[in-house]
Amino acid sequence: MSFHHVRLVHGSAQNTSRRSRQLLLYEYAAADAWPLMGVKDFADFNERLISGRPNIAPRLAEAPVRMPLPPSPHQGSIYENQTAARNRYFKIREPA
Repeated sequence: MSFHHVRLVHGSAQNTSRRSRQLLLYEYAAADAWPLMGVKDFADFNERLISGRPNIAPRLAEAPVRMPLPPSPHQGSIYENQTAARNRYFKIREPA
């Protein structure tokens, strides 16, 4: 189990087994902390609020953000999106 800030660089070793790695993500954010790429379905976004009230003014704070644009050619899961990354922060281990 891992709890961390969304902007923290994190990772784990490459899965070299024949079994898939299970992943369950829970995302928590303030009602006014909208995703950088926008909200596709505002009603759905508001329905998922656990606490707070719907808001039409996103919170804005100056922060060094690097937008990952254009979208990955392998758009999908976190792992699929990273397959085309040029800069890797973790070494890829070759199967033994």
